[in-house]
Amino acid sequence: MGRVCSEIQEWVEEQVERPVETFVNELREFCEEQDCNWWCLCCNKWFCWLAWVVVRVVTWVIVTVGKWVTRIVCEVVNFVLDVIGFVIELILSIPIIGGIIRTILNWITEIIWRIIGLIDFLASLAGIRLRKKMYFGVVVPPITPIASDADIQRQVDATINFYDRTCNINMIFTGICHTNISPPGGTFTVGCDAGGFFSDWWLDGSYFEFASATCKFRDSFRRVIGLGSEIIIFIVQDVTPANTNGCSFSSTHNWVVIEAQPTDQAFVAAHEIGHACWLTHSGDPSNLMAGITPATNPTLTNVQIAVVRWSKHCVYI
Repeated sequence: MGRVCSEIQEWVEEQVERPVETFVNELREFCEEQDCNWWCLCCNKWFCWLAWVVVRVVTWVIVTVGKWVTRIVCEVVNFVLDVIGFVIELILSIPIIGGIIRTILNWITEIIWRIIGLIDFLASLAGIRLRKKMYFGVVVPPITPIASDADIQRQVDATINFYDRTCNINMIFTGICHTNISPPGGTFTVGCDAGGFFSDWWLDGSYFEFASATCKFRDSFRRVIGLGSEIIIFIVQDVTPANTNGCSFSSTHNWVVIEAQPTDQAFVAAHEIGHACWLTHSGDPSNLMAGITPATNPTLTNVQIAVVRWSKHCVYI
């Protein structure tokens, strides 16, 4: 089920279906408690029960049937959009031309949604931070040595807790996908430098895009339009230069890379997601975006929080 469809269904169940069910149950209890008016052959109870039946039928038709019709329509539309998004991602995975188009598209969508979200940015600066959400998932290539699921989960948990605590963002984890698609050359070292940036236009970038399309098909259309696009964390063997254990090229793409080794700080993934949301390095050693990621209790400034919440990845719906 598409994420939007799931959320619509959950909202209907929580905000419509359950309150209506409560009302129907209360009406039934009211009818049961009514004393029989003998002088009209218990007409009061009969009318009450008739009203209960009518309400029950009407609410079932409107709520239950309406919910499933909405779900089916939503699912069909969502699936069609995902297929379109998948096809576009396959085109974007073509070396060089696809990589260049992908870079331009990602920056254009980022800028557009930043402009649209300017009021929200200003509100966040002023301390008005309504609950938002951001999707992120993990893709693990079939190479060894590679981080274990337990080490990856440590990064995931730290990311969820950090952004919830500091930014009032619900980080929704979409799971770990172990892809069967091998990276170019069978090994995976990513350079976090100019060479790494331009390699995104060649085989490495093609691999990231193709693996994302096949491993994270659900809501793939969002990665094309940008709004609410899932940040995908790729686990790699090594990130260069030396003493670097994660990398992100900001809005150039929807993925970041980390090593996720047992010796890594728990907040490496959260740090790289910060880069993906336009945060730069900080000179404060206690800041999440410090050159060396803090081991415990990292912080963000007020401006940094507003910038993250302003990202195209961070949405209300």
